[in-house]
Amino acid sequence: ASVARRGGSRVSASSMSAPHGDAAVAPRAFIKLPDPPSSPWAFTDASSRSFLRKWDLEKHARVARFRYTKPFHRMDADEFVRDFFDSDVVNEHFHVLDRTARWRSVREIVRDASSRDEPDERADADADADADPNLTKNKIVEKASYAKTPCAVTSMSLFDRLRDDTPHPRITRVGDSDALVRKIEDQIDGFAVADNLRSCLIDACDENHETLFSETEKGEFLFKIFSHVALGGSMCQYEERLSPYEDVAKAVYKSLVRAKKDENGNAAVVTDVYSATEVFFGTGTTGHDATSGKKKAVSLFPRPNHRQNFCYLCVDPWRRHVTVWYHAHVPHW
Repeated sequence: ASVARRGGSRVSASSMSAPHGDAAVAPRAFIKLPDPPSSPWAFTDASSRSFLRKWDLEKHARVARFRYTKPFHRMDADEFVRDFFDSDVVNEHFHVLDRTARWRSVREIVRDASSRDEPDERADADADADADPNLTKNKIVEKASYAKTPCAVTSMSLFDRLRDDTPHPRITRVGDSDALVRKIEDQIDGFAVADNLRSCLIDACDENHETLFSETEKGEFLFKIFSHVALGGSMCQYEERLSPYEDVAKAVYKSLVRAKKDENGNAAVVTDVYSATEVFFGTGTTGHDATSGKKKAVSLFPRPNHRQNFCYLCVDPWRRHVTVWYHAHVPHW
């Protein structure tokens, strides 16, 4: 994982590097974009959205699109991710769940965290908040923890093996390659596992868990999306057939990722994907803890480290667009 640093940007060797001059050092601004038409936008398309709702992947999820001004450097994503979470516009239009599962801006959550660290100082500051609405800028996001998510797949053929004789035990039935093989329901890591697909995805004792897909394949963004929709949220109503998971995973992937023809005429993904987990702040106006000199972390999720927590930033450097897809796992009880 990488950690974004506040400060001057580094020079990057990138095919999409920024031009020299004022544009290279100007602050990055984000502009909210409207949702595209319902088709092929999975998050407003009636069919895809009905499944996301059925799988409990809508109530605790948010999607937003922004255009940014300063060119994006692939070799210096640190600054971009930090700027995103510290943007006034992003904080206005994109919220996450705090530790009490309330929707709030990242900046509000950071401010609360800093208030708990400095009760005396914040008591005075809160009294002046109405007079100075920019007061929270004293508690800016200093860094953001994220990992680059591989994103190179351009077809759904990755999942063809789920329908054939490759898996042992089989994922789908003989004679009906879309019907999932059912099994006695078990609880694994809080998930109800009642078919061989879900067992393959999360049961370490399942032979298919280690052998059916390589670690490289499991790291691909498309595979992660497929896993997210197949596992769902805490109130997920599961499918008995494979195709709904494939169809929605494909629709979501196409909504977040763009491909274009390369110089050889082959489709190639041009979107970069980053998975963010937490932001860091300093407790003084300089952005650093006065006693320890360390920044403090704030999770983007009410219950950190759950596999169904995700905050993906999907960056299209050619169009200067970024789409964020967020979901936090909130237990039913």
